[in-house]
Amino acid sequence: MVNINFIIGATSSPLSLIKAFQNYFNSIDWEKIATSLINHLFEIVLISIFFWLLNSIGKRLLTRGLHKYHHLNDAMPSRAMTLLALVINIFHYVVLFFYLYAILSIIGVPIGTLVAGAGIISIAVGLGAQGLVSDIVNGLFILLDGQLDVGDQVTIQNINGKVTEIGLRSTQILSDDGTTNFIPNRSITAIANHSRNDQVVTIFLAFTNLTDLENGKKIIEQVNPDLTSKLQDVTTDPTLTGPVQDSRGNIGLRIKMYVANGTVDTVQTSFLQSYLTKLSENDIQIINNQLLKTNK
Repeated sequence: MVNINFIIGATSSPLSLIKAFQNYFNSIDWEKIATSLINHLFEIVLISIFFWLLNSIGKRLLTRGLHKYHHLNDAMPSRAMTLLALVINIFHYVVLFFYLYAILSIIGVPIGTLVAGAGIISIAVGLGAQGLVSDIVNGLFILLDGQLDVGDQVTIQNINGKVTEIGLRSTQILSDDGTTNFIPNRSITAIANHSRNDQVVTIFLAFTNLTDLENGKKIIEQVNPDLTSKLQDVTTDPTLTGPVQDSRGNIGLRIKMYVANGTVDTVQTSFLQSYLTKLSENDIQIINNQLLKTNK
């Protein structure tokens, strides 16, 4: 076993850390380790098979256990997917760590001396592991608090998009233009989640001829119940208000309804198309329309 005779303090500079590691690796008898590697080849193969089986079986058990938890507790599918990915990642890294430790110990690399003599905790903090720990801890709190799930539409640090992955170090957001944004978990301080509640759709119809308001109102009142019965994503009956004036001074009718999250575009397109078709059939002209969608 090779001894290492330097101590690294918490205030060591990066250059001193690099120099210390260089001295450490230069002091290792690589020829002896190569010989040990050949002599223990069969043992290394057995260890590799054992950890491969441990990793495979462990992932299957974790997947089965989380699916059982999801079934018993009626958890959200996206929440279950997020937790499963995170737990499997943690398990994979833990197994990998112990596998590497076992292999290095077998071939004679002085892991224990490195940990004890080099002050591995101080080295980790000095090399930036503190940020890694912050990423992991903050990511766990985000999941435990239920702030994010895979598939949620969110705004984080002025970045809008869909959550595609919540990892150990970062959260991935896919923007509408196809950009994948990697946000370190430690920098996530405020989250606007747009996928938790129903959304409200407001359609404003301004009439060219104000004398058509009353006829237009009757037509819309006929369209609403018929279309609502066909669209299951409409969670409340549309309410018709008018005449009202918008911020531009246009006078018309306002229709408001709540819809299931993520269905705003589909629902509002269906209603607007039906309104315009029926109004056009009755020679009623619309000068503009305003579609608004917000969270409930």
